Amino acid sequence: MFRILPREEKFFDLFEQQGSNIVAAARVLEELALDYPEAKAKAQQIKDLEHAGDTLTHELVRRLNTTFITPIDREDIYALSSRLDDVLDLIDAVADRLLLYKITAPTEGCVGMARIIVKTAEETDRAVHCLRTLSPLYHKHCVEVNRLENEADRLLRDELASLFDGQTDAIEVIKWKELYETMESVTDRCEDVVNVIEGIVLKMA
Repeated sequence: MFRILPREEKFFDLFEQQGSNIVAAARVLEELALDYPEAKAKAQQIKDLEHAGDTLTHELVRRLNTTFITPIDREDIYALSSRLDDVLDLIDAVADRLLLYKITAPTEGCVGMARIIVKTAEETDRAVHCLRTLSPLYHKHCVEVNRLENEADRLLRDELASLFDGQTDAIEVIKWKELYETMESVTDRCEDVVNVIEGIVLKMA
């Protein structure tokens, strides 16, 4: 029976496509922060990538529900697809809020956080690509994602401290507090992704 019903390897293709979408969205977010007059167009690019990510997530779930033999445990496929989708959703949320809140110009902290998000997305994508072959290199990428998440957390604390110390406009404080926290959450969700990958590799190795 197992020869007649081989494992469906398409799941790895879909995970890797989603990882690429995340990297692309993160890079556009950085471009948005660096070239803010083009913010609306960049936000639309991110929205398009988020929609493409939703399509991939739906395809992953569809295949999960119709595949008899999966290459990894079903609960792990669902968990990884959900965590990857969360990352894209949060990048889209950052771009949305920058426009919704009518931010006049990104702060240095915002640009710095965007750069960390790009690096974290790239390392997450590399970890995703280790999954197909259960490459031990996943561990190096997981460690780097954890380090970058800590870096984002430190930047968040510094920016919030500066915000509360120097900003007298309460509305601006509220806007930037939520923006910084949403940006830092992108790195948190990337950490969730690599934690799932680590669990899968350890289980399958």
